[in-house]
Amino acid sequence: MAISLRFISAEDDNFIREVKINSEATFLELHHFIQQMLDFDSSQMASFFMTDEDWQKNEEITLIDMVMDEGSNSLIMSGTPLNQLIIDVKQRMIYTFDLFNDRNLFIEVYNIEDTQCTTPQCTRSHGAAPEQLDMSMLLEETMGEPSNSENLDFDDDDYGLDDDDFNDPMISYTDDLDDY
Repeated sequence: MAISLRFISAEDDNFIREVKINSEATFLELHHFIQQMLDFDSSQMASFFMTDEDWQKNEEITLIDMVMDEGSNSLIMSGTPLNQLIIDVKQRMIYTFDLFNDRNLFIEVYNIEDTQCTTPQCTRSHGAAPEQLDMSMLLEETMGEPSNSENLDFDDDDYGLDDDDFNDPMISYTDDLDDY
């Protein structure tokens, strides 16, 4: 079976991509294809979300296992085939390619056909893809380059403090903050 997906972006009304992919491919394979198709940096985190018809997020399919609880049923891209969650035309998903700024592509299933599709293919491409932000460059622009020339070692003696200054009986370091 082949699934046909339409991608749109809230950032640019002219952006549209249509992709045909094998229904047995995993969400990880779709993720890699999206990264390649849009020339995104594959080292950035991303997630898929199954949504309702109003684009309200439901199940998340993550790039890596982010759940600490062993009893949780988290879905991971590498272990989740598309046909496990995509079963109907008109189903919707969100692909979050920038988790820090909540930037997304909106995906709708527009066709499911009984044909083979050995490799994912972009069947329609219109408009420029949204630009993926490079967080390392963004941090550098806002904070400046780190300097190795400054001595960042702090010594209590520099401020006229000694150990007795930290042993005030009026301050309890074991206060229960839940009382406030």
